[in-house]
Amino acid sequence: MKKRSRMVIAIGVILIAVFGLYIFQSQHYRNTYLPRTNVAGVDVGGKTEAQANQLLQKHFKQQKFTLVDGSKKLVSFTGETAGVKPAFSQKLASLKQEQNPWSWPLHLLVGTSTAQASKSVTVDKTTFDQFVDKTVTKLNQSRATSKNASVIKKDGNFAISKAVNGNSFDKQKVKAAIRQGLAVSNGQIAVKTAYTKPTVTADSNSLKQAVSKLEKIHNEKITYTINGNNVVVPKATIYSWLTFKDGKVALDEANVKAYITSLNKQYATITKSRQFKSTKRGTVTVPAGTYGWSINTTSETAALMAKVLEGKDFTRTPTVQGSGYSTDKTDIGNTYIEVDKTNQHMWYYKDGKLVLDTDVVTGKPGQDTPSGVDFIWNKQTNATLKGTNDDGSSYASPVSYWMPVDYTGVGIHDASWQPTFGGTWYKEHGSHGCVNTPPATMAKLYAAVDTGTPVVIF
Repeated sequence: MKKRSRMVIAIGVILIAVFGLYIFQSQHYRNTYLPRTNVAGVDVGGKTEAQANQLLQKHFKQQKFTLVDGSKKLVSFTGETAGVKPAFSQKLASLKQEQNPWSWPLHLLVGTSTAQASKSVTVDKTTFDQFVDKTVTKLNQSRATSKNASVIKKDGNFAISKAVNGNSFDKQKVKAAIRQGLAVSNGQIAVKTAYTKPTVTADSNSLKQAVSKLEKIHNEKITYTINGNNVVVPKATIYSWLTFKDGKVALDEANVKAYITSLNKQYATITKSRQFKSTKRGTVTVPAGTYGWSINTTSETAALMAKVLEGKDFTRTPTVQGSGYSTDKTDIGNTYIEVDKTNQHMWYYKDGKLVLDTDVVTGKPGQDTPSGVDFIWNKQTNATLKGTNDDGSSYASPVSYWMPVDYTGVGIHDASWQPTFGGTWYKEHGSHGCVNTPPATMAKLYAAVDTGTPVVIF
């Protein structure tokens, strides 16, 4: 009987002790997390909120991650290097409110886990972006870039090249993989699916349409009419212009401009000397002056490119600048003023007929009237011509009629101060470069001549 009583007492003591332990632990878990509580893979059981938060901060900042491409490890880094900023305060507080401290015995058997930490593991955007940029740039140095299918030139025609699958990484895809992996991975972040991929394949309708357009342009008949000459642009030249860039049919501006420049070099007259059939000295060579024309290569290049891309045959006259352009291969024509410095004489022909001629006085040796094919670019009455004499003094000579022929101050004008004209008078009493003309004759010449009239001086 005594033995039975002692057993009952012992059992009672044990039950009281167990109950007491249960009560004590339950009170303990009012301030800590239940045993085997797992937050984002980290056991925080028995930890206070502050302790659990500190543990999670340390874990995610110091956790080591490795980028893997299939079975190949590429690069390792810590969460802190990638700019990880754990933010578990709200999750931990919510978890603390939801737990039942009296259920701790059950937790010893089954435990509990919270959701993954994708929303609680944030990053410093600047640090994270710089880390990804630097990592992807370094990895891609030894990797092949994927290439879209495109249109290429081949054997004088156009063809579609196949797309190429490379193994270089797409920065945005790698960024997404790492961002997700920082919160949910076991330390290994797979990036095999983060390759760049071609976005255009060889069966693309847009590429087929581009080939068709390129071929159509290649077969255009382009003709230039230049100063009476018909110039057909060779197919090979058109081929050299054509490009396919950024998904569009285009023209190589430099090549087009080079062609226009070659036409200008061949046909423009502004910088070329002329063979001129003079009145007294037969055919003479006259250097270039202010008279002549050239192709405006900049504006003509733009105009030609726009026309070519229309894909139709066309004929055009180039945009020119200067004077003397014609459509019948003429240059000086049969209306002009001729100044023969050797014979000190001037003639004015209109439509091939002599209108007037006169002796003149040209520039004194050392201040010679410059030879060249010029033109009357202005007319003015009652002008005052100013300049510097041989001794350095200034002069101001009023004239009744003034027709400048170049841009340095040389022109044709009356010279009432000259007592005689022609012969060798110019050698001692020549002008400062202008063509001195008898006043009465100058009045007639001024009335007869239009601006733009060529002036041939030799």
